[in-house]
Amino acid sequence: MKAAVPRLAAMLVLPILAPAVIACADTGASATIAGSAYDEPSTSDEGVSAAGPAELTREQVEDRVEADSGLAFVKLAGLDLSGSELSGVDLEGASLAYGILDGANLSRACLPGASLEKASLKNVDLQGADLRGANLRDADLQGADLRGADLENANLFLANLRDAKLAGANFTGADLCGLDLSGLDLSRLNLTKARMSETRLRGANLAGAVLRDAVLAQADLRDADLRGADLFLATLRDADLESADLRSADLTRANLRSASLKDASLEGAEL
Repeated sequence: MKAAVPRLAAMLVLPILAPAVIACADTGASATIAGSAYDEPSTSDEGVSAAGPAELTREQVEDRVEADSGLAFVKLAGLDLSGSELSGVDLEGASLAYGILDGANLSRACLPGASLEKASLKNVDLQGADLRGANLRDADLQGADLRGADLENANLFLANLRDAKLAGANFTGADLCGLDLSGLDLSRLNLTKARMSETRLRGANLAGAVLRDAVLAQADLRDADLRGADLFLATLRDADLESADLRSADLTRANLRSASLKDASLEGAEL
């Protein structure tokens, strides 16, 4: 049974986050990713990386991959690596901004702190990749396979995730603000402390998703499936939850100030 619920408000307590230290499993390299780990290259209006041209050609990249010498912290901005075989390659802190990696195999690649701003990553294989703290701002990930990828604290602001495969991915603390995730299957994903203000999630499947302490202010959650979702301490201020399915969801201490819950299903929800 659906019920119209008046606007609710609850106190929101925001914890202080300490910088996290990460280590790439195969290299032993570590870096701080929450607070400032890597300096992002600035970009000009012409779409050219201000970090300068790529240090290597595609052929040199392929040679280094074949020699298993790794590409950590190498500048590859703007390079066309479409279709490349980069599975398991160490690209920690590498600059791939504005690059073309369509159809490339980056499964299990080590990419913590890497810059992929405005990179074209259509249909790329990133299964199990380490993308913690990576900059994917405005990147095109249409059709990308991100199953099992670790995107903790990654910046995906304005990225395109249309038709992406996301099962088992970790988005803890990730910046997903402004994305269009309407209709996507986000069920059971870890979105703890994710930043999703003004994100479009209309009709998205978020059943069983972990959204503890996530920020969903002004998010469009109309018709979203949030059955059994963990929204403890979540910020849903001014969010549109019209006709959303929140049955058995945990909304304990969530901030629902000025949120619309018109025709939302709340049977068994904890408020």
